[in-house]
Amino acid sequence: MRTLPSRGTSNGAPPRGFTIVELLLALAILVTLAAIVVPSFTSLLADRRVARAGDQLRVEMMQARLASMRSGRTYLLQLQSGTNNVRIRPWVDMNDMTEATDQTGGSSALLTGGNVVGGTMQAVDTEQETRSVELPETLVVSDVRVQSSPRSFMIESQTQGESTDGWSQPILFYPDGSTSTAAVTMNSAGAGRIIVILRGLTGEVTVTDVLAADPNEVAN
Repeated sequence: MRTLPSRGTSNGAPPRGFTIVELLLALAILVTLAAIVVPSFTSLLADRRVARAGDQLRVEMMQARLASMRSGRTYLLQLQSGTNNVRIRPWVDMNDMTEATDQTGGSSALLTGGNVVGGTMQAVDTEQETRSVELPETLVVSDVRVQSSPRSFMIESQTQGESTDGWSQPILFYPDGSTSTAAVTMNSAGAGRIIVILRGLTGEVTVTDVLAADPNEVAN
C-alpha cells in the first residue's frame, strides 16, 4: 500500500526550520519598520504635549478673566521668558471702585450709577493671592506680545521693572470682561511651537495647531 506524505510536507520529509538568512532578513525588516514608526510615534507624543500646554494656558486665561469679573478687580497674567513659569495676581484700580450713593452698597444705587471714587491706580499687598503655574516642563515661553493701550499704561509703567527678571509685559483682564490683546508663543525642543491668542474686546482665547519650530528661536 502506498504511504501518504506527512501533513505539511510534499514528500513525507519532516518540515524544515528557518534558515539563518531568513531570520536575518526578518530581523532587518522589523528594524526598518521600527526606524520608521518610532520617530513618528515620538513626534506625535511631543506634539500632544505642546497642544496640552496651549490648552492649559488657555484655561488659565479664562480663569483669570472670570476671577476679574467676579471680584471687580483687574488681574495680571505674566509669563517668564525662557521658562515654563506663569503667574496670575490681582491689581486694585481705585478708578474701578464704585461707592453706592446710599452708602449701603445696595444694588439700587449701582443700577442708577454710583459715585466713582477718585484716586490713582495703586498696587496692594497681593502676595498671598498670587498664583504660580508651571506649564509642562518640556515647554518654554519664547515670545509674549501685548498690545498697549491708554487703559493699560499705568499698570505697565509700574510693572516695567519686573522685566529684569524675565517677566513679560502683563496681560490684563478687566472686570467688564475685556482683556489685553495678546499673543503668546511657546516652543518645545524638536517638537514645534504653539501660539495662544487673546482677543481684547471679547476676551476670547484661541490656540493654534502645533506649528513647525522657528529656526531662529531654536538657534537662540
